[in-house]
Amino acid sequence: METPVIQHWIVSVARAAKLPGADTLDVSSDTDVGGAWDLVAMHTGVDPDDLAARVAAHYRLGVADLDAVDAHAGRLLPAGIARRLHVVPLRYSDRILTVATADPVSMDAEREISHVAGRTVHFEVASPRALGDAVERMYPSQRTLGHELPPLEPEAKGGPLVLVVDDEVEMRSFLRSVLEQRGFRVAEASDGREALDYLAGEEPFSLVILDLYMEDLQGLDVLKHIRSHVRTATLPVVVATGSDDPAVEMELFEAGADDFVVKPVDPPRFMLRVQAVLRRREGSMADAGLGLA
Repeated sequence: METPVIQHWIVSVARAAKLPGADTLDVSSDTDVGGAWDLVAMHTGVDPDDLAARVAAHYRLGVADLDAVDAHAGRLLPAGIARRLHVVPLRYSDRILTVATADPVSMDAEREISHVAGRTVHFEVASPRALGDAVERMYPSQRTLGHELPPLEPEAKGGPLVLVVDDEVEMRSFLRSVLEQRGFRVAEASDGREALDYLAGEEPFSLVILDLYMEDLQGLDVLKHIRSHVRTATLPVVVATGSDDPAVEMELFEAGADDFVVKPVDPPRFMLRVQAVLRRREGSMADAGLGLA
């Protein structure tokens, strides 16, 4: 006896909405979301944006307005996760992150986003094609040249040297601007491995601002590497994270973080934490009879 094919959830939506030809749809549950949307749109003749409205109505959700995205919401979700889950952060509050998705029934995606952002996730619906364009607008692709490190700008020399490590170009630019306005020199690393390359070089860094969630090498792994090497064991590290979960905070301090900040970063509070960490290091170095790098 043949096992009946389990239909994709979008088939139920099409049939409940009485779309043309929905009764003869055959889309397996293991079909990827983009493919399932395409099959339903082609079979029924319904425009993908109209289909998004039907999906939203079926699950009593809103239709995402991808032209009204709060750019700051993107700081709560790394580009790698947004691309992999095919979602776009729309707006946020202290407790909620609203996210556009074409797969509003994915509990795994909801849990992962909630964990990373440290907020309850509310879904709104958009078609896969519209989401693809919106993801690229929020997280523009970068062309990288391996881990060749750019030289420091000569005019920036003078203040303490800070390494900003984040896979989001917008976040790095934001932190660079905040720090340089206060007289710091800044080097940027786009991932954990590039950060370790910098730290293995000759430049003496005074502080590392380290993103927790990155593709490839995670911030926690970078932090453990820093603490395990004699040269960088005492280097101050402030971790930036989208989560204010006490368990995450405990894990960071146990791994050796000097402090942490929650995204989106508030510049005055961020600088207070940076200055406090540097003062503590300067005090400990003075007690040991050493100078601050």
